[in-house]
Amino acid sequence: MGDTVIVVGAGLAGIQVSHQLADLGLRVHLVEKEATVGGLSAHLGKVFPTDDCALCLDACEELFSGHHRRCQYRSLLGTQKKLSLHTLTEVRSIKHEGDKFSVSLKTTPRYVLLDRCVVCLECINVCDVEVPDELNLGRVLRRAVYRPIPQGVPLAPIIDMNSCTKCSKCVDVCKVDAIDLEQKCKTRTIKADAVVLATGVEESSPSVLPGYAYGHCEDVLTQRELGRLLDSAGPSNGKALTASGRQVGSVTMILCAGSRDLNAVEYCSRACCTYSLKHAIMLREQGVDVTICYMDLRVPTHSQSFLERARESDVTFVRGKPDHVVVREGSPVTIVEDTESQKRLEIESDLVVLASPLVPHAAEREVFNSFLDKYGFAARHNALKGIYACGTSTGANDIPGSVAEANSVALEVYMALKGGA
Repeated sequence: MGDTVIVVGAGLAGIQVSHQLADLGLRVHLVEKEATVGGLSAHLGKVFPTDDCALCLDACEELFSGHHRRCQYRSLLGTQKKLSLHTLTEVRSIKHEGDKFSVSLKTTPRYVLLDRCVVCLECINVCDVEVPDELNLGRVLRRAVYRPIPQGVPLAPIIDMNSCTKCSKCVDVCKVDAIDLEQKCKTRTIKADAVVLATGVEESSPSVLPGYAYGHCEDVLTQRELGRLLDSAGPSNGKALTASGRQVGSVTMILCAGSRDLNAVEYCSRACCTYSLKHAIMLREQGVDVTICYMDLRVPTHSQSFLERARESDVTFVRGKPDHVVVREGSPVTIVEDTESQKRLEIESDLVVLASPLVPHAAEREVFNSFLDKYGFAARHNALKGIYACGTSTGANDIPGSVAEANSVALEVYMALKGGA
């Protein structure tokens, strides 16, 4: 019986299912297209329902004492003998050959050799090239040699060749010869007995939605972007600031900005209400006034505490979906009809934050098309035996739901390959 599994996507669900399969004795190849693991959740700082740090938990001395959950993003990825992590790697094709799958992979150069780098970071320190940091809304600069997420795995830097001048200063300063500016793309094919799609979701850009002023006003953000501002490792060290650097005094949140909309995304993204409430609570802790405009609040039972805490923190709730956002004197103003009071409101605030839809990554790649539904999500059990899916690749979900599904799929794969032996 076979024992090799390829997991596509190293977000929360992909890491969880990989850990479980490796613990069960299967050989696992975890494939991630980005330079570091974590997916969308790694951008959010604190994550619900536990309010743990998305990246740093495994540095805690109490990690294995039972007082904290295991970090889903970093723990043991580099130490499990049966788990191989392939970053900057994309799936080129999946071919069914008898009772196995032939999966073709392409790895983009990192230009920093992982088997040599000791993470001294001297290459970053010596780099003279500075460009806007995409992760942090372009509000701070990063070097051409950088770490996309400072605490992300792998810890080694990556070189942005679109910005690099090839001055070779990083090569000269590296004492372990870990820099290779001429590194090339590599391809390989892995034979697997099962493939698990855990390709996850991304936040849809509201720039395609008319009326919200996203892209026209720098103080109209998405929830992911607000999460970066509120992260202690973010561009403003966790403080809510406007694009001009002014302290934020008020924020208006618009839920379902493009979700549950026949002209945009028809489905509910499920997690948006809860992480919007989480951010509202964090803002109130900074003394910021928060107004949430909503159609209805869909908060799962295990996260009801966030709704209760938001109400106790004097967050203002307005039932109504805003018509549009206008910019007056440089600040965004939200136009909304309060369906309870039946009054038309014009809410002035320093920031407007949009809870835009979560859309599937897999839909971007033709190689996955045969496994996807009309929205771009994968079925948990595919018609082709040996293809599985979990986490948000099967539909928008929150963290507890993604972890539970990953655990379930891991057991299903193990039973299918080993027959419970």
